[in-house]
Formats: sequence, structure tokens, C-alpha cells
Amino acid sequence: MAHKDYIEHSYGGFDAQYKLIIDAVQANTGGSAPVWNHIPAEARAGLEAGYADYHPRHLAAESPSRSKIDVEERGETRRRVEPVLRNFCQRFFYAAPEIVTNAQLESMNLRPRDRTRTVRGKPQWRVGIEIEPSKTRTHTLRWHVEENESRAIPEGCNGWVLVYRVLEPGDPVPGDPEDLGHSQLVTRNPFVVEHKPGDEGKRVAYCGAFQSTGRGLKGDWGEIVVGVLP
Repeated sequence: MAHKDYIEHSYGGFDAQYKLIIDAVQANTGGSAPVWNHIPAEARAGLEAGYADYHPRHLAAESPSRSKIDVEERGETRRRVEPVLRNFCQRFFYAAPEIVTNAQLESMNLRPRDRTRTVRGKPQWRVGIEIEPSKTRTHTLRWHVEENESRAIPEGCNGWVLVYRVLEPGDPVPGDPEDLGHSQLVTRNPFVVEHKPGDEGKRVAYCGAFQSTGRGLKGDWGEIVVGVLP
């Protein structure tokens, strides 16, 4: 079933909603016994930095004395910070129903979760990954749902778990994704992975599996793909 987007589309609505979210996060993560103790300090700092980046540009673009550059900069800044806000909401709000309630979501002008509780098992979809070389030591991963070619996160999932390993010369490609190591949750498409200095020219093996919302169950792993770092 289609749902109304949970992020406000208008620039003014986006600014006001972002401020509500910042205020709620600050109120619920402060003190000696924070209500939301699942949000790391660095994630909160990244969220606050995004608003500090967008808000003054929004004000400049709304000013009667605004210039074309002010308007363009606001648009560019929103395109840069909105993925940060979306990822934060998915990871720390929608994927944590036992901590963040529907009432709290609505207080931040966020769409509440479906109130009809659905019992779900592990995701039935598999992740397909395409590797594109980017700048030095960087791969851009474009992904899709193998079963239907969709490039959106399937309903009932909060993203997909990416695992990868940088292979030394002569190393075989692991046959089991569980042996790849480095793990992180991906919600953006495309997704950029940056590697360490000295990894240039090395092969990197990537694989992924969708993860269910709430229970955190992983679906079946997709195919392991390998790319060479520029």
C-alpha cells in the first residue's frame, strides 16, 4: 500500500519539520538517563550539522532581498542534507518501534507506523549490487531488488546489510558472505563506499541482505560481486 511521504516536500515545511526533529532528539537524548539511548552521539551531531547547513540558506532564499544564487544554494543544500535526515529517521525512529512511539513520530510531523501489527519473518527479497568506480579509493554501489528490479527498499525492511572485504593480492574471493567482515546498514541508492589509503588497485568483494524492520531479521544473501578500486 502506498503511503504519503514522511518528509515535507515544501522548503518551508522541510525546515520546520527538521527543527521539530532536532528539538525532539535533543530533548530525548540529554541527561543522565536519556529516553532515546539508542542514538549515538555522532549520529545526533550529523543530524544537527545538516540543519545548521540548511536553515540559514533557507532563510536567505526566503528573504525579500534574495538572489538567484541564494535560491540555488538552498536547493543544492537540501539535496545534500535530506538523505541524512531520511537515513536518521529510518534507522533511529522507524526501525525502533519499541523505543520511539507513534505519538512521538506525530509530534515531529512524521507519518506514524501502520497501526495494524503485521507479523513478518525474514525478508523474501535479495539484493543485487552493481559496482561503479568513482574517485580514488571509492566505489559507488547501485542496488536493486533482484525479484522485481525495484531500486527502493521493500516494504517491511529498514534497509539492507552491506558486508565487504578488501582482498589482498592472491586472496581468493570468500564463498560465504558471512566471512566478508565490514558490516553496515544501507538505505541510500546509490551508496558510496570509501576505502583506506593504500587500497588502490585492490579487489573488493561486496554482498548484501535485506533486513526486516523491528526484528532485524536478514533475508538471503545476494550474489557476491567484486570490483577493483581506482
